[in-house]
Amino acid sequence: MKQNINLKTIAGIFVFLAVFLLAIFFSMIYLSGPGLYVYAEQLSEEPDNFMELGRSELENYPYIQKAVSSPGTEIKVPYKDVEVMKNIDEFGELLQSNETYFLKVGDDYYNIHVEWAD
Repeated sequence: MKQNINLKTIAGIFVFLAVFLLAIFFSMIYLSGPGLYVYAEQLSEEPDNFMELGRSELENYPYIQKAVSSPGTEIKVPYKDVEVMKNIDEFGELLQSNETYFLKVGDDYYNIHVEWAD
């Protein structure tokens, strides 16, 4: 009888740990984590002020291009890569010089977001 209780206790602890570890694993997969992210919010109306880029010009900014190609999806930027960060900074300066965060590509308008997550 005592051995039966010990086996049940051990089995219960094992099941609890397995479920706990699975929960941690899946939460790590679905949490985006800290870092720099770019995403494009597609707009249904033309904003008052926007910057227009052709598709070929957009190729100069690959992470912005990825964001525009997948509106609403956060694109993680490898912020430790100096060249990538220079490219993101260059795009940010371009937006600032046009005094807007709105971008027109083709017939579509986007609100461009560049954000740090903790």
